[in-house]
Amino acid sequence: MMVRSSSIDLQMLSFRSKKVKNRNIIFGLKSDNSSREILLKLLAAVVKPEDNVLVIHVQKEDDAFDPNTFHIHEDLCKSKKVDFQVKVCNGESYITVLTHQVRLSYASILALGSSLSGLNYSAVNYCLKGLPPTCTLLVMNNAGRIIIKSQGTSQQGGSKRAVLQSSFSSSCYNRVPQSVHNSRLQKSLTVPYSSTSSSIQQTNKPVLFGASKTAQVPNLMMKQKLSKRLALLESEGSSRHFTMEEIRWATNNFSPVVLIGEGGHSNVYRAVFEDGKAAAVKVLKTSYHAVEDLLREVDLLSSIKHENIVEVIGYCNSREMQAIVYNLLRGSLRQNLRHLKWRERMRVAIGVAKALDYLHHSCNPPVVHRDVKSSNILLSDSFQPQLSDFGAAMLLHQSQQASENAKPFTVVGTFGYLAPEYMMYGEVDEKIDVYSYGVVLLELITGKEAVKTDQAIHESLVLWARSLLSYGLFKRLIDPYLNGDYNKEEMEIMMIASRLCLVHSSSKRPTIKTILRLFEEPDYWIKMQRVRDEFLKGTTSIGETEPLRQDESVNSEDVLIDNL
Repeated sequence: MMVRSSSIDLQMLSFRSKKVKNRNIIFGLKSDNSSREILLKLLAAVVKPEDNVLVIHVQKEDDAFDPNTFHIHEDLCKSKKVDFQVKVCNGESYITVLTHQVRLSYASILALGSSLSGLNYSAVNYCLKGLPPTCTLLVMNNAGRIIIKSQGTSQQGGSKRAVLQSSFSSSCYNRVPQSVHNSRLQKSLTVPYSSTSSSIQQTNKPVLFGASKTAQVPNLMMKQKLSKRLALLESEGSSRHFTMEEIRWATNNFSPVVLIGEGGHSNVYRAVFEDGKAAAVKVLKTSYHAVEDLLREVDLLSSIKHENIVEVIGYCNSREMQAIVYNLLRGSLRQNLRHLKWRERMRVAIGVAKALDYLHHSCNPPVVHRDVKSSNILLSDSFQPQLSDFGAAMLLHQSQQASENAKPFTVVGTFGYLAPEYMMYGEVDEKIDVYSYGVVLLELITGKEAVKTDQAIHESLVLWARSLLSYGLFKRLIDPYLNGDYNKEEMEIMMIASRLCLVHSSSKRPTIKTILRLFEEPDYWIKMQRVRDEFLKGTTSIGETEPLRQDESVNSEDVLIDNL
């Protein structure tokens, strides 16, 4: 059977099974963080209430996998009333173990993640041959897009239900934590893989995460649109076209020595061109959407001019490579955070707020970045921040139109920074950037990363901070590397600003304009404290609060009063 790869947006995956309840979904989990992010996006966009999700990890000899580190995934499943279980198995073949578990659990969906380097189609075919026709294979990439959806082709039947019950009762040790909405969140210890099943052969086949470097060429209409738009930008002097040879020469043939940044979708290199000009070159990793992402980012950045937004110099669009050339800065906030003094951290907080305020309130239509994080905040030599990486950015009228027409959505962004309403329902507006900005503020306060990503623990900074705040342990949040050298009033404002940005309900979350006022106008903060105190005493009148209400900040000030 030939497998046709196509990009299918997530809400299209209704599976036409509204009458079927309690679907059993299996996800094959690798040890890397990318696989966990794909799982999170699957839970947000594909999994429905009352579904049962079984996460299978096939353990290797040198694997230090811990099934008790899925707190964020559990919280999401609780909110959606989904049963969530993590199971560790032993087996020689990754695909054989997964297809065996599909038969044991009568799963209707087997979901796998794909690396950006490409798919191994022989592995896909091998997997489909091991799946019954009642099971659908879904392959999701790092961007949260479904790139393969196909029914199993095996003619062999599944195991009997009694086998499933026996497997769970005798081979698994299940720990059931406190339930929310009657959701059973189970974790299992290592489960030996049974090789006695007559329907499965122990054959070592290549796994789905193999590398296939062949790029998928976008359709002709997109290529024509790209060429016309980029040619117009070049003729206007807004952007320069670089050849692949120029990029190769400037980066010393992409030498690891000049690699200054590495992400899920791109690598960034320090480059020096023939005229002596230094620049940063972001090389997009091969994917079906690389050309479209190039067009979107170059087009958007060429029309934006702001001191706290990265400046695009040019681009390279060739058959072999897509790259964007920026002005060169000293590095990202993530790379330099521990070395920043308090006044420099305040400068970063205010600068990024200004950049978002410009995108949300000065651009027409407003721009939603969708991937605000410390690694996308670059720093100049004077530690002035510049917001970068607009590959996921959306114009607000596009997101509103998509919502009104109930069109499919694709969850993009980074694990640990995603707003709840975006992660669970795909809702896009300026408030999702405000939430991500709140996570960045926490990083500035604590000196910690948004997600702790060592092999044993995957701890969310937001959850950790909330646990301390709930007990009033504010000082425990402060980065010890500051050595107590910070302005106490400024620290208090940043803590409260972060807390406001991270309010779970987007309707109660303030705009970035209001947060910026908290930083730039100390008197505004004092006034809001007075209004809150008077409100609590029951003495606040309309006449006293009215002078503070300006433009769209009326609702934001109500939010401040509610959340202070």
